Amino acid sequence: MSTEELIKRIDDLREEIKTLKNQRLDLVNKIREINAERGKVREELTGIKNRLGNVWEVKNKLREERDRLIAQRREILSRLRDVRNRLISIRENVNNFKNNTPYSINRIKQEIERLEWRIITESLPIEVESRIVREIARLEEELMKVVEGRKLLEEYKEVKAEYQSLRIMLDDLSNRIGEITGKITSLREKERKLKEERDSLRKKLDELTKELASVKASIDQLNTSINSKVEELRALQEELRNLKTNLAKSREKEILDKKKNEVEKKMKETKRLTLEDLKIYYGEIEENP
Repeated sequence: MSTEELIKRIDDLREEIKTLKNQRLDLVNKIREINAERGKVREELTGIKNRLGNVWEVKNKLREERDRLIAQRREILSRLRDVRNRLISIRENVNNFKNNTPYSINRIKQEIERLEWRIITESLPIEVESRIVREIARLEEELMKVVEGRKLLEEYKEVKAEYQSLRIMLDDLSNRIGEITGKITSLREKERKLKEERDSLRKKLDELTKELASVKASIDQLNTSINSKVEELRALQEELRNLKTNLAKSREKEILDKKKNEVEKKMKETKRLTLEDLKIYYGEIEENP
């Protein structure tokens, strides 16, 4: 390869290396951009993870609260069944009492007092007095039944009030359970959307990671090309230096040979030699004794 060809090839290599290094710099900047984007995505993922954690925490607390209320509702339902059975039983007894005791407590008391007054104030035959005593005993027994019936009525009212109170409690529990269920449903929807967003960001992060690996591979390829061309450049530069050195030596030899020929011509013509001529001539003798 001639000097001109070497110089041209060296210039071309330098330009190619410069171009490759610029391409590598662009890719390095691209890596910075990708890493910055990956950092943002990771930050967003961390935020979503925290938000999901909060949603799960709240949802679990609501589930625990709902389970507790459902257990209470089961207990209330069980108590309602028991109270309803008591109401039915008491109501049957009350109905029987109403059918069997047509008189009021005051009327029975008045009748007992009237009969007792007759025994005290009237002179009655033994047979009549005995009949009145039996009637008084019957009326007192009837009075006891009426009193007992009144107690049943009071008990019925109390049990019915308890039943109504339990119904209110049941309705309240059902409403609260419904509200909590609605909140849980809303949280599930929020959870679903957050998971979709999380999955989308994970996909984006995977794509960025693949892109980063691809850019790094491209940089490695560029580094290989740059190193190869740098080595080639150094070899050509060395070759050019050697070529220039050889050319310089060749020119020096040509000049020296020319001067020697001139000195030898002078000597043949027996012309006077200068000190420089002698140096040239003896230099030749030292080289070729």
